[in-house]
Amino acid sequence: LKEARAAFARINEAGSDMKLPAGVTATELSDYRRDLEQIGLGIVRNQKTLDAVPDARKALEAARAESADWNGFAEKPPYPVLMIDELRNQQDALREKEASYQSSLDHFGSTLAGLQDEGRVAEESTRRVSAEAAEDPSEDGAAKWRLAADLAKSRLLVVRATFLQGNIALVRDQAEAAKIQLALLDRKVRTARKNAEFTDEQLAKVTEAAAKRQAALRKEIVTTNKRNQEATVAKTRMQVVVDKLEKDTPSGTPIEKTPELALARVKMESTETRVDSYQHILETLESLDQLESYMPDSYKNRQTLIRSKDKAARAAALKELRAVSVRLTAWETLIANDLAAVNADIRNQESRANALPTDDPRLVPLSDVRVALWDKQAVIQRVALVVSAQRRLLARWLDDFELADDAKPLKEKLADAARWSWDYLRKLWDFEVFQYDDTVMAAGVPITEKRGVALGKFFIAIALFLAGYFISGRIKNRLGKVAVGRGHIAEAQARTLGNWLMIVVAFVLAVGTLHFLRIPLTVFAFFGGAMAIGLGFGTQTLIKNFISGIIVLFERKIRVGDVVDTGETVGTVIEVNTRSSVLRGRDGRESMVPNSVFLENTITNLTLSDRFTRRFINIGVAYGTSSQQVIAILSECAERHGLVEDHPEPVVLLQDFGENSVLFKLYFWMHLDGNKSGEQVESDLRLMIEKRFGEVGIQFPFPQRDVHLYSEKPLQVEWSAKTEPKQDPYQ
Repeated sequence: LKEARAAFARINEAGSDMKLPAGVTATELSDYRRDLEQIGLGIVRNQKTLDAVPDARKALEAARAESADWNGFAEKPPYPVLMIDELRNQQDALREKEASYQSSLDHFGSTLAGLQDEGRVAEESTRRVSAEAAEDPSEDGAAKWRLAADLAKSRLLVVRATFLQGNIALVRDQAEAAKIQLALLDRKVRTARKNAEFTDEQLAKVTEAAAKRQAALRKEIVTTNKRNQEATVAKTRMQVVVDKLEKDTPSGTPIEKTPELALARVKMESTETRVDSYQHILETLESLDQLESYMPDSYKNRQTLIRSKDKAARAAALKELRAVSVRLTAWETLIANDLAAVNADIRNQESRANALPTDDPRLVPLSDVRVALWDKQAVIQRVALVVSAQRRLLARWLDDFELADDAKPLKEKLADAARWSWDYLRKLWDFEVFQYDDTVMAAGVPITEKRGVALGKFFIAIALFLAGYFISGRIKNRLGKVAVGRGHIAEAQARTLGNWLMIVVAFVLAVGTLHFLRIPLTVFAFFGGAMAIGLGFGTQTLIKNFISGIIVLFERKIRVGDVVDTGETVGTVIEVNTRSSVLRGRDGRESMVPNSVFLENTITNLTLSDRFTRRFINIGVAYGTSSQQVIAILSECAERHGLVEDHPEPVVLLQDFGENSVLFKLYFWMHLDGNKSGEQVESDLRLMIEKRFGEVGIQFPFPQRDVHLYSEKPLQVEWSAKTEPKQDPYQ
């Protein structure tokens, strides 16, 4: 602050404009002077704000303590309804304060975000000017002067950022205190309404207070009427003066050549404005007096609603309250229009006054015009506050004393249900789920502020995510059909690639949606930490298979359409999903194989580099058969089969001399696809070989055994005599 004031005094010295370095313009000097002045003012305001922060914190702690200590009213029930009215009026005032606090926090937050951009620009300018100042050998050169000006601008940004940060801390504590006080008032109102009464003594107090206000209003009306009469007399006298001057002034004379006439006309306008203002004030005060006469009757109707059990009397009282509420609503609209009109008149008079020089004699009557308009504005604002308060009061009574649902028309039932639903949904929409600390850079200074995340933001995020995901899915399906139709990729591969692509799209949409709504990913740190321990072990297998699926997809060692042998299953890969892959076996059954199996176990991919595979069949013939003839027949059968490849050629090998036959093995190659089965080809070849062997007389051997019995003496043979069964002696 001392440096800013010293620099400000230095550049405001006499002749300082003539001492500027060459190249520095008057605009730069004006900007430098303004920045120094704003630094001084900003630091003073900042100090006041920082001094108010401890008081706000004490008020917050006091509100917390009061809320924690309150256990009920010191007075015994029943409680007067006038006390409840006062508590609810305090609630309305606190709600307005809380709304203003929240609006201020939003404004301060957006301003801090703007300071971040200004700070980056200022830092870049300071670096550039610093480089120029380092190259300038003179002590009082333009570069060093501009460096001081840039440093002042950067310091001003820091002062503003600190001021905003202090205001955020102050208003945040005030808003929190308002919330606590609102909650306490709500507890008090609910407690008092459980056992409330409206006695005749209370009604008498209301009537007496209204009578006193009416008496004061009537005195004010009398005073205003006297002023109006005086203003009317002054208007009449001034009209005589204006008429005489206009009569003495030749027609067509410019106004600047008749200053007395111009001044008289302004004075005439001043008296007319005063008369109009006093008349409007009288009408407004009379309306307020009429309103005060309505209120005792309204309180009587309220007492009827509280104490009477007669449905007809309650219905009549409620009807009268509704009529007064409608009348107050109309008054509120008219008063708002009057207030807008008088504000426009005041702005017009301000513009007229600002256009005149300071020594113009017309400024005095113009000032009188503005004073009259301000009086009119003050009375209108006063009545507007009274009417608005009374209308809210009656609206509250009507909400409290509506007829039972069975006595309401269907239209009113539906309207009440819609209004209640809308209020509930709005509260739910604005419900603050949690807060987080948001750090922004303003002029190189990190500023931390708390931001709330409302439940409505999550609904918007989910809606945007679902809409984006749906549109992306439609685009993916269309591109997949085009790619498959043009033969660029197989349908199964397109489906697998589309599934993985949608996972990436979902991730990008989630991050983009949160960024668009200014919901940082750090807000999910709490949920992630809470769920990490519980889900860590449970999702271990899922994550392992997910990562394995990514590796399988990018390695492309196993692709859609490959024929693989996992050791337990042989089949064609038809899908590679995030967790598992689908294999269709030769029997048409589909098996779900976890992706980790492809990385942890030995897997045979029969179609990794090509789709050719070698198969074989074993054949045994009887001893004595020509081996060359057998080899020729086997080769012939293999060559005749349409699914056996010519290249490489089939090969027949004499495998072994078996115990009962000579063993041959036929090797052949075939091309695997979804329509060809190796077992079927082997079966076909065996049938062909059997037929050819039968034609040339080659026999298939079968096992034979020679049994030799050795004995040194003849075998003993005995005949067993047939024995008859014994007869039962008792038969």
